[in-house]
Amino acid sequence: MSPKSPEHGPTPERVGVRAHQVGFGDCFLVSFTYAAALEDDRSERHVMIDFGSTRWPKPHKGGYVEIAREIEKRTGGKLDVLVVTHRHKDHIGGFGDEVAAAIIEGLHPSLVIRSWTEDPKAAADAEGPAPPGKHSHNFAADLHSAQALAEQISSTIPPERRGLRGDLRDLAAHQLANVDAIKFLDKLSEQADPGGLYLYAGADSTIESLIPGVAVKVLGPPTVEQWPEVTGQRSDDPEYWIARRPALARMLATAVAKPEDLRTAADAVRTDPGSVRWLVEKMRDQQAHSLLRIVTTLEDALNNTSVILSFETGTRRLLFPGDAQIENWSYCLRSDETEELRKGLEDVDLYKVGHHGSRNASPRSLLAKWQGRTLPVTSMLSTLPGVHGKSEATAVPRKTLTDALAGLGPLFRTDALAEEQLFVEVGASTNETGPYEVLS
Repeated sequence: MSPKSPEHGPTPERVGVRAHQVGFGDCFLVSFTYAAALEDDRSERHVMIDFGSTRWPKPHKGGYVEIAREIEKRTGGKLDVLVVTHRHKDHIGGFGDEVAAAIIEGLHPSLVIRSWTEDPKAAADAEGPAPPGKHSHNFAADLHSAQALAEQISSTIPPERRGLRGDLRDLAAHQLANVDAIKFLDKLSEQADPGGLYLYAGADSTIESLIPGVAVKVLGPPTVEQWPEVTGQRSDDPEYWIARRPALARMLATAVAKPEDLRTAADAVRTDPGSVRWLVEKMRDQQAHSLLRIVTTLEDALNNTSVILSFETGTRRLLFPGDAQIENWSYCLRSDETEELRKGLEDVDLYKVGHHGSRNASPRSLLAKWQGRTLPVTSMLSTLPGVHGKSEATAVPRKTLTDALAGLGPLFRTDALAEEQLFVEVGASTNETGPYEVLS
């Protein structure tokens, strides 16, 4: 499970990381710079991680196209590796923008990396702990069924609805399969050389073959065979969503029905109009709350399919966990089988904050590894406050987390950028230790 040794070939002399201003979403560019040109006459290698948003900051007018052009400019027209951590819109939405996607396609990424749950060609009868086996493929099929339900919810609840049912519609829309983006990524994977890879914990990313002197570990997501907890639901119920769709459809019909549509049933009860209205609203709210809990389960499940990567070069250790939540993280942090994967986590010096700063994506046991040491941890957070969470306990980003990260070292947040700033970039020498310096 250990990464390939980076001793073969030159080692980068510098590493830089850009967090692009996409509001509530992620788009990072990791650049490795060498002292001399490599065999292709380029002295840099570039890894793009995610490209999406669900809420842009108000002053930002250029959208995905402007960000794509910045990436094209910084990479000199060539992208070595594209990593898509998971399929949520705030991580892949840009690939569904026709103009922006064309710019990324023109960068000719040599390798496209996605989670094992996204592999369209996986054998359904695969066996063993890895590559993904039968239980894993059932789980992946479940996710597709769940997203079909989310699409039904999103399209059924009118856009003018606010309150509980509006929240339900918006959360369901966030879970949609992003068909245009997925089709584009499938095409990009077919065009790439060596192609597309669908990774699980401990797999070989092959990134080392494209970026000399950099060792890469795949810390997640585990397959169901490796770690049943990753499903976030009963491991002996592989058809969780499929078995529940008829009942869920009935709940949806009740949740979005107008009071007059339910009044016929209520008329059988002899009571005054005020009581009927109260009864109808209670019925609708109960079903909407139930659906909201179910869609939240899907939110957690998709987040736990996030690819988690660590990059090691020279003195530098960088960690990019997508939106991975505790069920994903726990395999790497707790399993007896993952001691080799855990090695080096205590030396991380740049952390891409998980899930835009939510409370359930930065495990306390992970942050505990960085407490009380002299080496600072530079954190980069791509977020937009006010999008999720109604209270301090549920807000994203979570203040207690950001305070803890700021206590470990410099914390750079996209929501703190000036209106005209399209990104924040930090960099460091791979021959030294200490905090990363601000480059822009």
